[in-house]
Amino acid sequence: MVSRLLLTGVLLVQVAWAGVAWADARWVEGTYRNPALGYSIRIPRGLKGKAGDEAGPERGIRISLASGGEIVVFGEPNSLEWKSPEEGIKTELAHESCASDRQEARQANIGKLSGAKASLVCGDRVLRVLLAFRKKGGLVYWLRLETVRTHESEDNAILDSIAASFRVIRWE
Repeated sequence: MVSRLLLTGVLLVQVAWAGVAWADARWVEGTYRNPALGYSIRIPRGLKGKAGDEAGPERGIRISLASGGEIVVFGEPNSLEWKSPEEGIKTELAHESCASDRQEARQANIGKLSGAKASLVCGDRVLRVLLAFRKKGGLVYWLRLETVRTHESEDNAILDSIAASFRVIRWE
């Protein structure tokens, strides 16, 4: 009886904490704006993004795709002080647990910003990463797609449309 009461008490505390942790999470359709990090993106019609679900200040949005893949867009300070987006991409991919023969960083446009992009293929898993620096330094912006090879083409098209919609906005 005591163990059942203890278990019930533990579950109630976990449920209460889960409610606190997810209290600020919200679903976004259309345009996502993040004035704290100075950017906005357009979420394609028919998709929703979840924002405010991470610990700490809101940095971005997570978009679940019909394929089971996911696109994450977020901003952060350039705390490692990368000299170029290509350097940041190479550093990011070096932390992945898989070596791939399909890996090269090249220039890319993210909205009106110049940046870099690269892909990493590990078995059936595909990771595509784009990185841009805010002009005059300070912030960097990441767009990450994780999907599977069978849906790579259609999910890349969605990521490309989000990247094309990227806008720098007033940083507040």
